[in-house]
Amino acid sequence: MVMANAKNIIAENNARINNMFGDYDPVTGIGSQISRRKLYLNKTRCVLLPESAFSEPLVRDIENSGSVESFQKANPSFTIDQHTNALWEVRQKHDFEFWAFTCVKVQDKLKKKMVPFVLRYPQRRLLKELERMRLAGKPIRLILLKARQWGGSTLVQVYMAWIQMHHRTRWHSAVVAEDEGQARNIRGMFTNLAKEYPAAVGSITFKPYEGSTKNRIITERDCVVGIGSAQKPDNLRSYDFAMLHLSEVGIWKETAGKKPEDLVQSVRATVAREPYTMIVLESTAKGSGNFFHREWISAERGESGYCPLFVPWFEIDLYRIPFENTDEMLSFIESLSDYEQHLWGLGATLEGIHWYRIYKEGENYTDWRMKEEFPSTAEEAFQSTGRRYFRAQHVHKFRKLTTKPVAIGDLYADGVKGREAFQNIVFDEKRDGELHIWKFPHEPTPEVDEVITNRYCAFADIGGKTAKADYSVVTIIDRYWMLYGGVAERVATWRGHMDQDLFAWKAAQLAQFYDTALLAIERNSLRSKSESTDGSHHLTILDEIKDHYDNLFARNSPDKVKQGFPLKYGFFTGAGTKELILNSLVAAIRDDLYYENDVRAVDEMDYFEIKDDGTLGAKEGQHDDIVITTAGGVWLSNNFMGPPQLIKKASAKEVEILRKRHQNIQGNHAVL
Repeated sequence: MVMANAKNIIAENNARINNMFGDYDPVTGIGSQISRRKLYLNKTRCVLLPESAFSEPLVRDIENSGSVESFQKANPSFTIDQHTNALWEVRQKHDFEFWAFTCVKVQDKLKKKMVPFVLRYPQRRLLKELERMRLAGKPIRLILLKARQWGGSTLVQVYMAWIQMHHRTRWHSAVVAEDEGQARNIRGMFTNLAKEYPAAVGSITFKPYEGSTKNRIITERDCVVGIGSAQKPDNLRSYDFAMLHLSEVGIWKETAGKKPEDLVQSVRATVAREPYTMIVLESTAKGSGNFFHREWISAERGESGYCPLFVPWFEIDLYRIPFENTDEMLSFIESLSDYEQHLWGLGATLEGIHWYRIYKEGENYTDWRMKEEFPSTAEEAFQSTGRRYFRAQHVHKFRKLTTKPVAIGDLYADGVKGREAFQNIVFDEKRDGELHIWKFPHEPTPEVDEVITNRYCAFADIGGKTAKADYSVVTIIDRYWMLYGGVAERVATWRGHMDQDLFAWKAAQLAQFYDTALLAIERNSLRSKSESTDGSHHLTILDEIKDHYDNLFARNSPDKVKQGFPLKYGFFTGAGTKELILNSLVAAIRDDLYYENDVRAVDEMDYFEIKDDGTLGAKEGQHDDIVITTAGGVWLSNNFMGPPQLIKKASAKEVEILRKRHQNIQGNHAVL
């Protein structure tokens, strides 16, 4: 950031402060994130009511009359008290924020007193998503990634109570936590709500249900509010719950014969997919790769019916330190580090970043510790306990670039090995195929008569044939856009399990499919796997393949070549060469020197870490096969191969089309 932009930065900062921490009044509706319209009390005063309230005849009549005052004059038999009570009931039904403020009390964490429930900015964000689904008539499904304590669980519980009090009877709910004590503590919010409920509005009788110590009932609404635990889930299957609050799912322990995902799936399967039904999965992040993380990723990709919501630390009002004066603010702007500029790009205020810097220095926290305690993104929240190898902001950028494959299936030929493996190769599409394709060979211009040398390269890592073994993976890199000043990109990934010798042939077949791509097969994988599985004959696989495929990667020292030693086919990955290809990938990610399409590669970047002993690899329980083949493929493309060359040139018009597409790719890349 430079001083020339300071004026714009300060203006944007003021807008952010006003948006997150500006005026908010649940009585008038000012500052709410719910869509609202004005309802005039008289000629000069108005309140903002939710759009849905205008479906009520009373509200429509008042609006048509011009104001409450005009309506009363036109309807003298309708007393002020009657009007006030009727309008109060309408607002309680349609305006959660008004009902929460006037009818619900919660404990202030600092003063330890019961105070009216006024929603903070993150709670208003959460309410907006819940109301969006409810008002659309959709089942309410949300996954909440918590960072610090800002009242997410409180909002969920109070919202469920509002549905039970004003929208549905016999609408049973339950809180499920790791153990029943935690669930009981969360349900205690409802106990306090019933105790503090204003008598002028009504009463909530909250008592044990049929002698149960775990379930209580709101007698006025015939709604059961139960508790359950991951340790003793049987109680949950006895009721037809319509709303579930699954708390701290990320810490649910796996025991013999019982996994957290199995319990969650069985419990939420009991909730019908109907309007006003509700399931909220919430948790703080406990590393990546677990069930909660997988559910979050699925929701982020739009692959589940759950809305993902994460609240970063800088949206919480406690984490701000104001500046003494404008000069101090300007000096602070000039001193922002790269990561602090990253925070600004995410939407943090200058006052928030000011707090972040002072807190980090005061507590002597490392970067990793700050991101663990005060995550700014979901990726930071899910960081593992080891040291990340790939920088979070770079991985975050690449995650936005990924797309779904255009086709999934596999390649087939006249045979699976030998000469027949390369004859009549065809692609067969199937939903559960191992081969994901983003671009077929010769795209983007298959109709253009051109021959390009050095266009494709492939890197293969051989795993095992059982479901518990490492995956065998082939990464295909297309270097087409390097002809026009662009970058290489992944166009295909094969990932699966099969016999090691057959996979080596499969990799060669795939490389043949992509214009006889330069193929590097990690040969030490062959050696290490063969010693523990099928015997030493695997050491000859590459020598067999070279007789039928003539573009295999081979490397020997110049001295040995001069001495007549035969070429060693394949890529040997030792400590030095592994670091070599990974450094190439880091540079490519940092400098935008390749384009990633496969989200699974980005997932593995998030899991890839530096272990305590200095070795590199995936966190426990995860894989790094795609990362390694990506690193190998990018190294081949950017550091080993010569530039691609166009033998038959396309026409000027065709080149211009290609350039425009390239510019679009680069433009999207730069923005993200």
